[in-house]
Amino acid sequence: MKHRVVVIHGYTASSQANWFPHFKDELKSDNIDVIIPDMPDSCKPQCNEWLKHIESSIGEPDENTILIGHSLGCVTLLNYLNEKRTESVKAVFLISGFTENTPISELAEFVKPVIDYNYIKSITSDIVAISAVDDDIVPYEYSKEMAERLDAPFILLDGGKHFIDRDGFTEFTLLVNKVKALIF
Repeated sequence: MKHRVVVIHGYTASSQANWFPHFKDELKSDNIDVIIPDMPDSCKPQCNEWLKHIESSIGEPDENTILIGHSLGCVTLLNYLNEKRTESVKAVFLISGFTENTPISELAEFVKPVIDYNYIKSITSDIVAISAVDDDIVPYEYSKEMAERLDAPFILLDGGKHFIDRDGFTEFTLLVNKVKALIF
């Protein structure tokens, strides 16, 4: 059985930024496809364009699909699932995410759609939110609130900031191990 792991990056990022390349290398195998689409115009993102791009990049998620959002990628992924109305996904990981409030005013259109949290909870039993107490871009309280709305475990790390390369964060061993535990 082949698994798909899809990572949706955030604002100003790309598939080659942060911990994404190392994450992909760590999970690469005959049983796993890792997809990290470069979201369009990540320095001036438009919600509808990002949703269309996810659709064209990954198609129909299913019970063998693990979805991971980082920062803006979290609310985008939840909006996508809310719109797509898929039957099930294997798991959803939300890293330094937000849903109701955004720390960056230019991203307000991403938090306007109303997310049906009960629907999201109904399509998977594995939703995990991860943040760091020292996140200087998305306050961890935003991620905690998102986790509470999803009745998801919330992992608050002592360090890691926003999990980006400019802070020296280029490997995400915790996430690699959690994904491997679901697959193997």
